[in-house]
This record gives sequence, C-alpha cells and structure tokens, in this order.
Amino acid sequence: MSMSCCNDKKNLFQAINQFGFALSDITLFLDTHPNDQDALDYYHQMNHMYKKASAEYENQYGPLTQFACEDDDVWKWSVQKWPWERGYC
Repeated sequence: MSMSCCNDKKNLFQAINQFGFALSDITLFLDTHPNDQDALDYYHQMNHMYKKASAEYENQYGPLTQFACEDDDVWKWSVQKWPWERGYC
C-alpha cells in the first residue's frame, strides 16, 4: 500500500470516528430537546456523513462492524483482523 493510501485510510477511519462521536453526542441532546430543529438538522447531516464515510471505507478496506457482512458467502468478520487492528498500511 502506498503512503498516500495509508493516509487516506487513516483519515477516513478518523472521520468515521468523529462523525460517530458527533452522532452520539447529538442524540443525547435530542433526548432532552426533541423539538430543536437545528439539532435535528445537525443529526441528519452527521448521520449522512457517517453513512457515506462508512460505505466508502467498507467498499475499499472491508467491514467496520459485523452488521456490514450481509452479502458475503462466508462469515469473514471473525476470521479477519478487526478494523482497528488492520493498520493503515
């Protein structure tokens, strides 16, 4: 893997984690402020970005969670390295 590819993979994985954190945080806020339209808009924006980045990562590097293994003929989740063990190169 080229160094550029390593950086791309690392940056994409980091973005997924950041979007995931933002989603967790905003859902806590929405639990107590369910009618806050700005917060709901932010949730939808982060959810869209999370799904987009996750799909891109999984398309290029493999599943991030066991739930992404639905189309495989073989259960690959438990026989490959975990996403955080794969490294960036």
